[in-house]
Amino acid sequence: MQTALKHSAPRSPALIRFLRRQPHVYSAICKARLGYTRYVAARLERTLYRQDKPLFAMHAFEARCCDELRTQGFTVIPDVFAPALMDTILEKADRLFRSLQLDFYEAYSVQNNLRASLEGLTYEELEVSEKMIALQDPLLHIPECVDIAYHASILKIVTTFLGYIAPWYKVMVIRDFPGDRPREASNFHRDNDETDSIQAFIYLVDIDDTRGPLIYVPGTNRYDVKSCRPRLSRDLGLDADDGRISDREIEKYYPQETWKAVRVKRGSIAIIHGNGFHKGPAWTKYGDPNNQARTAIRLDFHGHRLGSNKRRKGSRIRREDYARLSKLQKLFTEESAVVAVSQAGDELTLSERLSR
Repeated sequence: MQTALKHSAPRSPALIRFLRRQPHVYSAICKARLGYTRYVAARLERTLYRQDKPLFAMHAFEARCCDELRTQGFTVIPDVFAPALMDTILEKADRLFRSLQLDFYEAYSVQNNLRASLEGLTYEELEVSEKMIALQDPLLHIPECVDIAYHASILKIVTTFLGYIAPWYKVMVIRDFPGDRPREASNFHRDNDETDSIQAFIYLVDIDDTRGPLIYVPGTNRYDVKSCRPRLSRDLGLDADDGRISDREIEKYYPQETWKAVRVKRGSIAIIHGNGFHKGPAWTKYGDPNNQARTAIRLDFHGHRLGSNKRRKGSRIRREDYARLSKLQKLFTEESAVVAVSQAGDELTLSERLSR
């Protein structure tokens, strides 16, 4: 068993701390970096979007959701998927979580600063010590996730919002544990200041205060001067909030009554522009014995990072599931991710199978 270490957030580099003290300057820098990644680094993806734009035509409700994402940074679509389907996926996911079929890149220790692997820990040890775990290859082990992961409305809303086809797309099934305090992303933060980060959550459980709703501060995703004023605890020299942003710091500029909490039934979708201030799951009373884990399907869309044109849409998918995807859906996967599953249960990528 790993030894839990005290988490101490490192200070940001001095130049970064200085720039973040100048909200007008920092706003301009963030907008310039985003402009580069959107219009220069993503020029190929923008061209592909224009070429295939008819595939992304939206009906009125989808267009309204896209507009909400653009203006307030998030949109919520209630009661999309049947509760019975969510229960089936949850039951399968629970078995896989408890048998430790985990993605050990996404599931890493928050107890130290080394992004240490959680390999070797039991489920019970993870439950009491860590924030989040993720399943390995969810599309292979829970095929019911495929139609959700490639749901046309989600892909249309996100892509129209971005104005380009995201070069990075990953499908995850995640479980967040409540713990005795807010850990990591359960404190306010932005996902990125240099490129677009979009996350879609499809909830497998009903979300209330005991399941940790997502909290979003509307309109903070545009990098105006006001939204560049809140400071990270690590920038302020505070060993608190896992280096993220405290509630008190956000409240200086955005009163708590303006924050939006996503409390919805299972089968609902929340899509957020991660470049706005958000935290979650965020439990109202940490340490409350009534608190429960939150389990969700998470779809991650990312633009290019500065200095990197890396493209990846490699969530592994069964050959028969890939074959029935539409042209639109296939823009968000790649043939190298296609897996042929033998009768013995062995998993081979298409290229591996052809080489045999």
